[in-house]
Order: sequence, then structure tokens, then C-alpha cells
Amino acid sequence: MTGDDMRHGCDRSDGHGGSGHEPGHGHDPGHGHEPDPGHEPGHGRRRAARAAALAVLLCLTAGVLGGQTAPRAWAAGAPRGWEPAADAQRITGAASSADAPEVASGLFTDRIRPGREKYYALDLDAKADVHVTATGIPEPGSRVTFQDGLKVTLQNTDGDSCSEGSAVGNGDTAFPLAATASRLMGDPADEDCRTAGPYLVHVVREEGDNSDPSSWPLELSVMTEPGLKGGIPAPRPGAEEETDAHNTRPAPPSGPAETRTGGTGFNDARALGDGVWKDRVRAGETRWFRVPVDWGQRLYARTELPNSARRSGTGSRYVPHGFRMNVYNPARTPLYDEDFQGYDGDGAKFDRYSNPVRYENRFLDAASGTRFAGWYYVAVTVGPDMATQFPDGTPVTLRIDVRGRAQQGPEYDGDAAAAGFGVSGRDREMAEKGLTEAQAEHSATLRTVGWAGVGAGTALLLVLALWLLLARRRARTAGYPAPAPYAAVPPDGPLPHHSPYAPPRGGPPQG
Repeated sequence: MTGDDMRHGCDRSDGHGGSGHEPGHGHDPGHGHEPDPGHEPGHGRRRAARAAALAVLLCLTAGVLGGQTAPRAWAAGAPRGWEPAADAQRITGAASSADAPEVASGLFTDRIRPGREKYYALDLDAKADVHVTATGIPEPGSRVTFQDGLKVTLQNTDGDSCSEGSAVGNGDTAFPLAATASRLMGDPADEDCRTAGPYLVHVVREEGDNSDPSSWPLELSVMTEPGLKGGIPAPRPGAEEETDAHNTRPAPPSGPAETRTGGTGFNDARALGDGVWKDRVRAGETRWFRVPVDWGQRLYARTELPNSARRSGTGSRYVPHGFRMNVYNPARTPLYDEDFQGYDGDGAKFDRYSNPVRYENRFLDAASGTRFAGWYYVAVTVGPDMATQFPDGTPVTLRIDVRGRAQQGPEYDGDAAAAGFGVSGRDREMAEKGLTEAQAEHSATLRTVGWAGVGAGTALLLVLALWLLLARRRARTAGYPAPAPYAAVPPDGPLPHHSPYAPPRGGPPQG
């Protein structure tokens, strides 16, 4: 029986025990149906009671499972757009700092037009580091140039800038633009921003002569990272030389590729572990994946495109803006300023190898992105012109390898894992199974329902066993043969009252 079957059965219940019969089905109430002269009415009531109890259990289970919503359907062949977080709070930023709405740790959604600016108010303490990322989301397939950009600044109420970040388009192709501003308590350059009190988040959408004229959805992520209990470690000597540009690539993972369909953004990114994975990405679309990377570990990510079929009369197969890959840290900060890679029809690849994840990296220019452990995101964008090479979507292979043994992280003065920084056993399980956050929550719900069903079923069996025991005692007291277990009742219907299988008269004991 499926969940739909159970829900339909529950809907048909008439509120009186719910046998499921309706007039005209099984018997006609207007024709004076006579009971079998050898049939005990109490036996039928007991069977109906047992059936009703089972139906209640099934309906309760169906009710919980039925609450799980299906993923949104997308038109065939159309690039999927960004899926906002279900718990994101809608907010409208103000053009003046005097009217700025308040934000705090969490996710917020807004919209922003070309050339506009938005202010948000943020209250900070004098202990924690804070990371604010603004993500602008152009419509997939739209034209976004290097003149389109997003800038975010964290500033105090005196107008002094604590930190700023920016992101710009490239490749004449739409993809989410993420920019981060952070308040770091251990940074001597941020002396004006260490005090507790009110601060402002200032977001500007920059435009040029050829900018995309449409309004963009804007997602604001605010993450509060607890301070440390002890002193802040100094940067390690040679850490600046451990960057992607200065390191020899490890051998990429090999073996057969397993399908993993990427998400639409940070919020529904597909979890991946070490291995070889494949997806098919529509032209103009960005697919998102995430990988748990712990303290001391490094992320190797490689994207590959196959050769395309040669078609007569199509001219050159070269696409200057074929695809793009970038990596983002747990605060949604891009690790690299990536350009689109060209595609010549004979296949292409692109890879990155991050710094080891260390707390003290936050004070190094070249390594500041790998400043905390947690989910690292890999986003792959396929350019619109790739439709000429792969009309049904571009096959993409991802090779993921997390290098190094996980190390003990810093001693936070608070729950860093709850704030989104760190790797848990649940995260590793999600990566192994290839789950999104919503799927992981759904799986946890199913496990809870499963154990609840086991408990409810056990309780029901105990009640029926108790009833059978009392019925047998009552039968012996009244001089009737003791009833056999329900399973001994022949399948062709109830038996006459003198049968040794027949239950006692009067139904279950009434106390």
C-alpha cells in the first residue's frame, strides 16, 4: 500500500469505524440484508475494531509522510533557477541608513535593481566574528557582463568601513554573484569595528551601459562565528605558498562515475564525498554541490566536459565562454575570481586545489578563504552557447578528493557547529549518500516515523494479546471453549458459534 492509498483510505472514513463500504457496493441496505444464522454479531464487531485500529495506525503514518512536499517541477529543457531557502525571511532594504530594517544571524531575501543600494541594520557584540554575504541571482540564460556587479560593505554608524567585498559578471552569462564582508575581532586593521553596538550592511548593485536591466533576487546570509577561548594563533610560516597557484595537483580520483544531480544554489546544493560524479547541465544553468572539508584538510575539485559530436555545416566548434567552475567556503565566500573556460569540441577540464583549512588563514590575503571548516561549495556553470554542442544538456564529470587527515579545530567560546562552522558525522553521512539538506531532513523524519510506527504497532499487539488473554479467561469462566489466535480463523469467513474456533459471546471484555 502506498502513501496515496493510505491517504485515500483515510479520506473515505465515515467516522463510524470506517469499513470502506458505500451504498451500492457489496450490499444494498434497502433489501433487508439478513445476517448468517450461525454468525456471532460480536465476532464481526471485534474484527471491525481490529481493522479500525490498524487503519488508524496507517492513517497516522500516511499523515506524517504526506506532509513531505515534492520538489518543484521544471519545464523540460529550461535552465533551473535559484531555489530560495525555505526558512529565509523576506525583508526590504532601505535606500537610507536611517530606515534600515534589522537583520541578525540567518538568511534574508530581497530584490535589487541596477544602480540601486540597500541598507540593513545589524547589532554586534564585542566577541564574535561576523560574515555577511550578499548573493545576487540573475535569471538563468540572461546576459550578464563585466559591468554588472554586486558590492557589500560592513560599516559602523560613523560611516567607517570595516570590510567590503565585491563580485562582477563575466562571460556574458548569468550566474549567482556572491560578495562577502566580515568583521574579524583579531584583525588589528578593524579597530573601529571591534566595539559592541549598531552596524550597517550596505549592498550596491553596480551597473554599466550594457547591464542586465531586470531586478535580481537578493539573498543575504549573516553568520556569527564564536570567538576563541584562548589567544588567536599566528599564521603559519609558508602558508602563503600553499595556495592553488603554488602546488602540484594530486592525481585525480578515477573509476566509474555515479550520477549526482546538482542543486540550484547554496540552499539545495547536493552533498558529495570523494569520488567521481556526473551530471547533465542545461545551457545557461548553474549546478551546485557541496563537500565537507574539516580542519587541516584540502579540497581538490576537477570539472571535465567530453568531446562533442561533429556536425556537418555547423562551422567551428569553439565556444569562448563554455563553462565555469568556482569554489565557495562555508560563509559563501568565493575562493577564486574565476573566468569562463573556452571549449573547442575535443573536451575540456578545469581544477582547483585549496589551501589547508586553518583558523589563522583569515589574516592571510592569499589563503583567507579557507579560514574555517564546514561545507565547501562547488558551482559549475555551462554557457548558453554550449547548446550548439550539446542540445540535450552538457555532460559534466566532477572529480572530488578531500586530502589530508582531519585535525582538531580551535577551541571556540560557543557552539561553532550550530553556527555553521565545522564538520559533523551527519555531514559525512550526507556526503556519502549524496543528499541535499531537505533530503537529509526528510530521511530523519522517515526514521522517526519508522520508530514511532514500530512503537505504535507493538502497543497495538500488546492490546490485542491482552484482549485475547482476558477473552480466554472469560470463556473458561462461562464454560465456552477458549478462542484460538485470530490467525487460526479460516479464510472463508466466520464459523458457527459451536465451532472450537469461534470467539466468546459478547465481544471484548468491558472491564
